[in-house]
Amino acid sequence: MPNEQAVLDVAGLLSDSRALSEAVLAGDLQEARFRARLAAGRAGVQVMKKVEVTASELVRLLGHAGQPPLPGYAQAVLDLSAELDEAMTALLTCKLARDP
Repeated sequence: MPNEQAVLDVAGLLSDSRALSEAVLAGDLQEARFRARLAAGRAGVQVMKKVEVTASELVRLLGHAGQPPLPGYAQAVLDLSAELDEAMTALLTCKLARDP
């Protein structure tokens, strides 16, 4: 059964993803880069390989400070959100199936 900490960790990643999306919409690429790197690092620690790979791809597409992002970064934000939703759903489904 997933522990409460794992659910909270994924919830934190979801919160970071929301902040990332808001930063992209606001045109704040510096904040978006920060949030993408944060998500990639946290996912790696939590052994969520698909989330880590997706977040790492977003980091690559956002590029370095002072450079424009590469094409496809907006879709990568959506892909990261989808992977995080799947991770949260999997954790909650497992927890609900095992709780009395």
